[in-house]
Amino acid sequence: MVRKMVVLVMIGLAAGSVLTWGSEKTAGAQAALTIPSLSRLSVAGTSATGREVSVSVEIPPGAAPTTGGIELARAVVLVVRSNVPWTLVARPGDLLTEGAMEARVGRDDYRPVRPEGLVLAQGAPGVHEIVLDYRVAWGEAGWSGESSLTLVYTIEG
Repeated sequence: MVRKMVVLVMIGLAAGSVLTWGSEKTAGAQAALTIPSLSRLSVAGTSATGREVSVSVEIPPGAAPTTGGIELARAVVLVVRSNVPWTLVARPGDLLTEGAMEARVGRDDYRPVRPEGLVLAQGAPGVHEIVLDYRVAWGEAGWSGESSLTLVYTIEG
């Protein structure tokens, strides 16, 4: 009888410790996470990225000017990668006569690229491909025959 009682007490203790071992206990904590703003710009097909990219475009030797100038379709394709809203700005990289160089995105109208900068596009966070066309004025009011033109693109945001 004492033996049965000892066995029952031992079974009770084992069952009690199993029940308390399986109970849940929770603790609260807070953590602060800061994600930095990142905006990068690159020329499609290249690995170099940055907040500013300088792009030189060759003028074809036999380019025939039209009444509006020499048009260069798909002159540059830029890739914007950003986790914040962004703005793409173009500035001349060489000394250009005022109004000598115009740019457009997609089917928009051509607009002159000036030293103070031309806003070409704006967008939401994500990855965006920007296709640019150029139009270069011909003669004394613009381009006078250099083999290339350079624009500096900056991503703001």
